[in-house]
Amino acid sequence: MRYLGPLALSAALAFASLSPSQARADDEDFDVAVSSGRVTVTAHTGWHISKDYPWKLVVGDTKLDRSKFTLAETTATVSGAPFGPATLKGAICSGDRCHNFKKELTIQ
Repeated sequence: MRYLGPLALSAALAFASLSPSQARADDEDFDVAVSSGRVTVTAHTGWHISKDYPWKLVVGDTKLDRSKFTLAETTATVSGAPFGPATLKGAICSGDRCHNFKKELTIQ
């Protein structure tokens, strides 16, 4: 029983160390811009858009899949999205490391 404390502490530290990493990926590795039904993801220096990932934007009952996105080296863009709360799923890569992400947005 006395090992439960250190195990719990180790688990908490491992979990805590994952959260800032994911936040860093979201905050420092790419930007998301929303304007007039258009969503653009721009990868920062050293990162590129994953063209193999099944990109998706869901706004209410409307689902815009990868075929609706324009995927370039450092940008992923989808236009014609209806207004409202949305969920964007995509991925960016640097070398052999990739970060999948899910962002909650409001399309305006």
